[in-house]
Amino acid sequence: MPDDEDPFERLKNLPPRGHHALLGIYSVDDGPDWVELACPFAPGFMMDPETELVSSGPVVSLVDAAAGAAIIARTRQWLPMATLDLHIDYLRPAKAGQTLHARATCYHVTRKVAFTRCDVHDGDAASPIAFATASFFFTDES
Repeated sequence: MPDDEDPFERLKNLPPRGHHALLGIYSVDDGPDWVELACPFAPGFMMDPETELVSSGPVVSLVDAAAGAAIIARTRQWLPMATLDLHIDYLRPAKAGQTLHARATCYHVTRKVAFTRCDVHDGDAASPIAFATASFFFTDES
């Protein structure tokens, strides 16, 4: 990557790949230390079609992706990192048919670890599904 290219701007312009592409995760908005990503509903997200309860898998994946992107937004560096800890407190089930949104903020960075918090909702930010915290460690591998 050229020295003058902002890693976060590059990240925003990359098409989704791998797991994120399969889930349909996309960028909604961002700021200097935060990112909002979304994941459209898919019928395969339901644990049980009769109850229409959404599985936690898409929520966890969305939180992890948003938190990692928030770290890049704050540091403006493309650093190899891995999830160290991810904790989600669910407040209510996600509604079938609704797009999931996760807004993550990177609030502290040390030499080896970055810390994030995230709010998750399914269309109404005033009625969250969950709150999450996650930490990531920077690896020495490129």
